[in-house]
Amino acid sequence: MRFSLYRICITLVLSYSLSGCQQSPVALLRVSEADIVATPVLIKAISQHSTQQCSPAGGNATEPLYPLFCTYLALQKPVADSAKFESLLQAQQSALQQLVQHHLVDGQWRIKGKGYRLLLDLPTDEHGMSFSRYTPIQQLQFDDPDYQPAPQDPAAIGVALVAERPHSQNAFDQYYPREGIFRSVTVTLQEIKVDQQQLLIKLKGHYLTAPQQIEVAGRQVALSYDPASATLLLLRDARIGQSAFSALLDGNKPGYDYGIFSPGPLRPDRRPVLMIHGLNSSPMIWLKLSHAIYRDPILSAHYQVWHAFYPSGAPPFFNAMRLRHDVEQMRNQLQQNVGLSKQTPMVVIGHSMGGIIAKTFIINSGMALWDETFLFRPEAWPGKDKDLQRYRDVFLFNARQDVDSVFFLDTPHHGAEIAEAWYSRLASKLITIPEMFARLNRKLFQRIRLETVTPQMQPYLADGGPNSVQVLSPQHPLLRKIATLPYQRPVYSVVGSDDKPYCYDEKACAQLSDSVVPFFSAHEPRAEVQVIVPSRHDSYQSPEAIAFIVQQLRQRLDAGERR
Repeated sequence: MRFSLYRICITLVLSYSLSGCQQSPVALLRVSEADIVATPVLIKAISQHSTQQCSPAGGNATEPLYPLFCTYLALQKPVADSAKFESLLQAQQSALQQLVQHHLVDGQWRIKGKGYRLLLDLPTDEHGMSFSRYTPIQQLQFDDPDYQPAPQDPAAIGVALVAERPHSQNAFDQYYPREGIFRSVTVTLQEIKVDQQQLLIKLKGHYLTAPQQIEVAGRQVALSYDPASATLLLLRDARIGQSAFSALLDGNKPGYDYGIFSPGPLRPDRRPVLMIHGLNSSPMIWLKLSHAIYRDPILSAHYQVWHAFYPSGAPPFFNAMRLRHDVEQMRNQLQQNVGLSKQTPMVVIGHSMGGIIAKTFIINSGMALWDETFLFRPEAWPGKDKDLQRYRDVFLFNARQDVDSVFFLDTPHHGAEIAEAWYSRLASKLITIPEMFARLNRKLFQRIRLETVTPQMQPYLADGGPNSVQVLSPQHPLLRKIATLPYQRPVYSVVGSDDKPYCYDEKACAQLSDSVVPFFSAHEPRAEVQVIVPSRHDSYQSPEAIAFIVQQLRQRLDAGERR
């Protein structure tokens, strides 16, 4: 018991230094529980198509059924006057919002009302699966102004909802989060009629993966659309952040599947943005950046977000090999199942150790990493065992042709001194590396002798191999070597500072640090553009860093279209 407490305490010190956490920013507002009643007068007016109860603006906004009927009737034929059309549209929108919020209780549709009932024509998702819960976006409460929904087009129509369903465990859901599938659905008024003295209100749901228009009174009108809030509601329920600590300490018991997950629908016409977290971390750190991309109408129309989750206690070069294989497998499957071309350019963004992993996507290793590790040539590799071939891929790889660019955030290109601290050394002894990596090491040293490993790498490959903390040492040979290899794609750099976010000479820059990574370890002189932002090793949530990434993504998009 004492050892367990000691283990937890010492590792918490390390995790506080090397990671960040995000709490979900979403809560649900309570709505009015006032009754909505279809009176006999209203039912009679609707059955006779009478407009005597209708005001010029569409009725009393506090009683939604009257303006809903009046605007529905008025919009059944073309409206020449634009001001009148907008007034009718806004009145219907307000009434429809009240009606939908009244009939959605704890995510479920309440069909029966007082004197009326709803008829629902609800959509399925991209795989033909029905949604099980719906939440009006206007009911979502955001504590942080960075998470506010994008301003809705006042001329748009329909009530924007977040629709969700459970993860099905089917093959088509393998790249979606295990918490469930969350999508954008917009509900519009389709018909109001009376049948056997009962008022029937038919609502139609539109599943949206892009802006869409419908015809209203002879005009094309945009549907309300908010893909960003759907992502936030997913992350409200996310369990993956709770697994970051266990994925560091014991890569065999993460509590969540490792892999690459798409918060939104996988699309053939959008460029992937692969986000890779760092040590003792999870995709939850990308909450603000993902929201910024989904909230931006240009970026959300051209990019799709992918989150990687991996056992961060394992060495980064091993995790890089696994992620490169995962990306290759995912892109092969998506080309076949979704139509996403393998040539569609991809952006990779890495935070901290995730940046070390990201750079392996744009480097030709040649023999540099191999010769730094082994005294024999690859041709002398022992046997053709599949596992041992994967071990080779840790050291031998080429830049991926589908990667457009890489963004480094707080990346320790030259290591972090904190990895050499006494508490980091002690905590690293408590990390259990994944069995897959341990098995590879055992198989390797059943075939070769440790003496065939270079002297500088022998201390790291003995006793089962290194963990991530050891590899992040400024003294690690592979970390030092990969920092010298040329990039094959453009890179962008974000450097954090817990002091002033600027420096003008080498002496001043040497004083900067984000409390974990010093300036000259995070500094990347080969970057197309580099910015310094206020950060305590958490630039993934820095407004300045996010604005920089959004700006560069737009420019990469423009450059790609010009080509």
